[in-house]
Amino acid sequence: MGGLVDVRSLVGPLADSRITVSCPATPVLLPAMTATALNGAVAAALDNVARHAGPDARAWVLLEEEEKHVTLSVRDDGAGFGAGRLAVAAAEGRLGVSHSIAGRVREVGGTVSLTSSPGLGTEVELRVGKA
Repeated sequence: MGGLVDVRSLVGPLADSRITVSCPATPVLLPAMTATALNGAVAAALDNVARHAGPDARAWVLLEEEEKHVTLSVRDDGAGFGAGRLAVAAAEGRLGVSHSIAGRVREVGGTVSLTSSPGLGTEVELRVGKA
């Protein structure tokens, strides 16, 4: 897979009645492999919202481009979770965050940060360097 891909074209179609996607007006170009990894991680994060955040939870996806980095964040207003919950899930063999989200981004040299609190939702921030 080669060439550059406009990340907006990948994440834009994820919008629906409960998911708002905000992107810059200009193309956000990344190598195809990086763009695809980011899109897969965002889709996995949104799948977690659908599965765990609660039936009325909404989500927001924000794509930002800086001089040397591209950041995609996925935030929801759902149930959230407490400290240690991801470690417990991994110990039980549920590896969605560690593999489907963080693993994809790490494979292309990026970083992931996750913030969550019970009752206050969750935010996942994915950051990769630009080519």
